[in-house]
Amino acid sequence: MSGSLATASLLDTGRVLRDVLLPVVAQGAVLRRPAWSRLADRVQADDRSLRRIRKLRARYGAGPLVLRVPGRTLALVLAPKDVWRLLDETPEPFSAATTEKVAALRHFQPHAVLVTDPPLRAPRRKLNEDVLDAHRPVHRYGQRMQEIVTEELGDLRGTLGWEDFRAVWSRVVRRIVLGDSARDDTELTDLLDSLRGGANWAGFRPRNQASRRRFEGRLTEYVEKAEPGSLVEALRQGPSDGLDPVGQVPHWLFAFDAAGIAVWRLLAVLAVRPDDRERIAAEARHPDESPLLAQAGAAVEESLRLWPTTLVILRESRAETRWSGGTAPAGTQFAIVSSVFHRDDEALGYANSFEPGIWLDGRSDGDWPLIPFSAGPAVCPGRNVVLLSTSAAVSHLIAQYDLDLDPATRQALAGPMPATFDHTGPRLGFWRKP
Repeated sequence: MSGSLATASLLDTGRVLRDVLLPVVAQGAVLRRPAWSRLADRVQADDRSLRRIRKLRARYGAGPLVLRVPGRTLALVLAPKDVWRLLDETPEPFSAATTEKVAALRHFQPHAVLVTDPPLRAPRRKLNEDVLDAHRPVHRYGQRMQEIVTEELGDLRGTLGWEDFRAVWSRVVRRIVLGDSARDDTELTDLLDSLRGGANWAGFRPRNQASRRRFEGRLTEYVEKAEPGSLVEALRQGPSDGLDPVGQVPHWLFAFDAAGIAVWRLLAVLAVRPDDRERIAAEARHPDESPLLAQAGAAVEESLRLWPTTLVILRESRAETRWSGGTAPAGTQFAIVSSVFHRDDEALGYANSFEPGIWLDGRSDGDWPLIPFSAGPAVCPGRNVVLLSTSAAVSHLIAQYDLDLDPATRQALAGPMPATFDHTGPRLGFWRKP
């Protein structure tokens, strides 16, 4: 088809910025801002986003829809088939190293594969896949990862909030990624948090070079130590020429933080769903019958479907591209808002229900994009590691503890799942089972 893609009016562009994109930016794409997360929960920002997208589809067609943003061509993805095309045709012609992403991640991981274009992208991607055993169902250090999870989560007591749980989860993450000697290195996590906070501002805030050098220096020490059973030991076994192996580690730490958010939300949901708890507990009692902890893993994926930790997936075209609605010039940035597709109750009968079974019975494999770990050549290479560690955590906690959820969150989760769920809100009591 000749001609350009449909362009939203100035008024509709303003509405999209207000209802769809501003909440993503305000909450913090790289490090969540608690106050803005609470506000997004209060106004149910993801529901507003979905309703706005539906109105755009009705007015402009399936898209992609170009927004009137000064200085760039930004297109909002409205149709499932276009989501799959963008993900399947990464990195060429649709690069994951978009202008905004590069500006943000340069604050703490300038050489990560996410912000690398060909020809260096392929060897960096392979390095990540090899270290993370992306093509194996269980990582070579899987047993050690499970031991770390159960050790760190084996002595929880009383009522915890998100920050309390995150402190425990961060010890798990540091040990899995860097080794046991990093267990209590809270300064490393604090440095990363500070750099991620700057990354929220992308190119609008100067990079803190001193903090980054200090952070990278500490990471280098752990990589050189290469403690047995850690991911950085596996990293040392691979090639290094021009690939900056140390520069790949920040993203693993960053991504594991999002995994902790998914676990915390899931525990809150399970606290009010005894049948789902029992399925996970039964699996934990007979691990030989489900060595990959399928029930727990499916519950984690369902938490990520309901409340994606990657709020928006970005791609940038390196050449002119043709779509059913017209052409888009090179340099067009495409935005996929994950929750818009995950929670569309006009397409999915279970959109607003907690239905972990969809990840076990094939319903998640249809044409509609359910993409908690992205998809295509840029799919998360650490999916297996994340699901192993998180499912082990959920399985252990459900088997060992009774959960007591604060009344306000219990009420919010008693019916249909809220479109937006602030992970900093729940308070959970952990009481060891007799």
